Amino acid sequence: TLSVGGAANFASTVTIAGAVSLNSTLSVGGATHLASTVTVAGKAIFEDSVSVSGNVDIGGNVSVGGTLFAAGGITYDGDVSVSGDLAVGGNVSIGGTLSVTGAVSLASTLSVGGAANFGSTVTVAGAVSLASTLSVGGAAHFASTVTVAGAAIFEDAVSVSGAVNIAGNTSIGGTLITTGKAEFEDDVSVSGNSNFGGTVTVGGAVSLASTLSVGGAVNLLSTVTATGNSGFLGTVRVSGATSLE
Repeated sequence: TLSVGGAANFASTVTIAGAVSLNSTLSVGGATHLASTVTVAGKAIFEDSVSVSGNVDIGGNVSVGGTLFAAGGITYDGDVSVSGDLAVGGNVSIGGTLSVTGAVSLASTLSVGGAANFGSTVTVAGAVSLASTLSVGGAAHFASTVTVAGAAIFEDAVSVSGAVNIAGNTSIGGTLITTGKAEFEDDVSVSGNSNFGGTVTVGGAVSLASTLSVGGAVNLLSTVTATGNSGFLGTVRVSGATSLE
């Protein structure tokens, strides 16, 4: 055993083949080179930068009081928990599910290559542009105007509780059933037959370009004027005066 009570100064290399045990602080004024593993049983405090040219394996927790900057990629094999803000200047690739319990704010475009499933309400403050088909499995509620620049095809019943304004032509391949009144502010052209199950009231003049055929009685409450010939194939009954000029 070598026991030195005061300071020891070695002007050259000191080689120790066995273990070295220090009961106090080790202070090194120059660089320290360790050719093998360094094991620290207690805390290790570095008051300046630490540069590691190889891999770093940490079996416990890592607490970083300042900014963590990685010049290369970062791979996490387990969970990552961030209690504060996370700022990423480049791309983020997530191979599994991204679960966010709070709000998500995106300052730029969101591009989704696959299906997007929203379990609750989706609110969009700006315009929504869809390059392909929009498929809605449930009811769709529009609080304002819906504008369709192209054709609109409804494969089932369409129920409208308010007014419907159509600026162009309307083509109906089947039957048009109206439970209430139907008012036309312009001409009505019917190329086929018209069947009225109830009374037809016309407030203005009626012009017929061809024959009028009536299968039942005709009740005229006012004067009938015929500018051409009138032919009656059956009995004519007149309860009042008849003036023939």
